[in-house]
Amino acid sequence: MDIEHRDLIKNIRLRAFDLLALREHSKQELVAKLGRKFHDRELISELLDELEAAELQSDERYAEMFLRQRIRKGHGPKRIKVDLDNKGIDPELSNMLLNSEGIDWRQLVLTVLQRKFGEKRNLSKAEMARTGRFLIQRGFSAEQIYQAIRDYNNFVQ
Repeated sequence: MDIEHRDLIKNIRLRAFDLLALREHSKQELVAKLGRKFHDRELISELLDELEAAELQSDERYAEMFLRQRIRKGHGPKRIKVDLDNKGIDPELSNMLLNSEGIDWRQLVLTVLQRKFGEKRNLSKAEMARTGRFLIQRGFSAEQIYQAIRDYNNFVQ
């Protein structure tokens, strides 16, 4: 192995460590970011496989972090699923995380509604339609939205 090749490996590895030190990244994100700077895709892939084997990079850890972050922002399961797919996360992994028992989607959609409208109750039909469109864009299902609006309108303090 010549000196130039060893330096390239060292530089790719250091850049990958720098990126992972900032935050978790999916393998696909690292391939894209490293590929912009270094053009040896095969070498990048080998190094990322090593990082994954050493548990320095994990799509599962990334997906868990991403999921928590999106839940805090008030995004629903459909939108999060699409975003995880776009980040290169295995569909089985994202489905498993989204269907975990620790997530109360019903409560989350109700919380999003309360943030948007505050204490106001008995939404008009126009407000319900507008709210429904908003929540669909956030990634909630029609059933979740219907239930949340019903719970919101019936909530008494």
